[in-house]
Amino acid sequence: MLATGSVAMAAASLYYATFAVRSQWLGRTYWRGRRDRNAVALTFDDGPSPDTERILDVLGAHEAGATFFMVGREVESFPGIAQRVLAEGHEVGNHSYSHPSYLFQRASETHAQIRRTQSVIAETIGVRPQIARPPYGVRTPAYFRATRALDLQTVQWDVAGFDWKRITPRQIADNVLRKARPGSIILLHDGDSAGKNSRKNTVEALPLIIRGLRDRDLEIAPLSQLLPEKTYEPTKGKRIHD
Repeated sequence: MLATGSVAMAAASLYYATFAVRSQWLGRTYWRGRRDRNAVALTFDDGPSPDTERILDVLGAHEAGATFFMVGREVESFPGIAQRVLAEGHEVGNHSYSHPSYLFQRASETHAQIRRTQSVIAETIGVRPQIARPPYGVRTPAYFRATRALDLQTVQWDVAGFDWKRITPRQIADNVLRKARPGSIILLHDGDSAGKNSRKNTVEALPLIIRGLRDRDLEIAPLSQLLPEKTYEPTKGKRIHD
C-alpha cells in the first residue's frame, strides 16, 4: 500500500511539474503579469498562418498589440506573414519548430527544436525571440536546459479562450472575458499545429474580446510591459540584419 501510494504521489508530482501552467518546480515560468495595472496581454500560438493576417487586420483596426508565439516550420511556410507581425509592432516568441510535446522528446531533440526555431525566426524577420512557450504548455528539465542556454524566458497563461475546441466566437469571447483580470495573459491561436482547422472563429471572437476588455477598463498592453521589469526587452539589441 505504501509503495503504491508513493508511486501515485510521484506520478502526480511529475504531472504537476510538467503540465501545470503555474508550476515553478522545474524552472521559472511567468503565467500572469503584474496586478497593479489595469491591463492584460493578448497572445497567439501556432502561427503564422493565413488566418494570422485576418487577426492582424482586427488588431490594427482596434489599435491593439499582441504577442505571437511562432512555430518554426510555419514561419518557413509563411515568411511574409511573420515579417508583417513584426512590422506592425507586435512581439514574437518561440513555440518550437514542429509543435511536439517535449515530454516525449529526447533532450537533444528538444534543444534542436528550440534552437532551430530561434534561427528560423531570426533569419526571417531579423529579430531573435527572448521568450518561449512550449507546445501544450509542457515543460521538462531538458526544455529548461535549452531555454537557459538560449537565454529564453518561459511565458504561459492564466486565461484561455479554448478556441481549439468546436465552439462559437461568442463562446470563445465569453471564456476570455469571464476570467480576465488585471495582469492576465490570454491564450488564443492564430494557427493550428495539426493543420486541420482554420481560426475563423478566433478571428470573429477577437473584436468581441477587445471591446469586452475595454468596456471593463482593461487596457491591452504589450506582454513585455506586464512582466517584471527587464524580464525581456523585445527591441533592445536583437535586430540582426540592421
